[in-house]
Amino acid sequence: MKELISLLPTLAIAITMNIAAGMYYNIGTRRMHFELSLLASGLLKAAIVTFMFIGTAYCFDATDLSATGVTPMFIMTSAIGLYVGKAMISLGKILGVNITATNI
Repeated sequence: MKELISLLPTLAIAITMNIAAGMYYNIGTRRMHFELSLLASGLLKAAIVTFMFIGTAYCFDATDLSATGVTPMFIMTSAIGLYVGKAMISLGKILGVNITATNI
């Protein structure tokens, strides 16, 4: 559980990067108007994600859920990777990089 708590600041930075890049892209590039409700929604989502990680870490500590093959560290690093990836996509849009997805 201590490992997850030590990674919460990293998750917070990744979420903040995603929110900031999305705001910059939508307001600065797409010329959309700032909406406080959307920002509040993003911050609420970040708080819920943080609470879910703390709850998940507690559940893993209280029981042996690691036997399922999923560990709290795997979940945390996956979430960090997801938010950093989303921030990088927004950064690419800001810089004018066209990102296309292909089906493999």
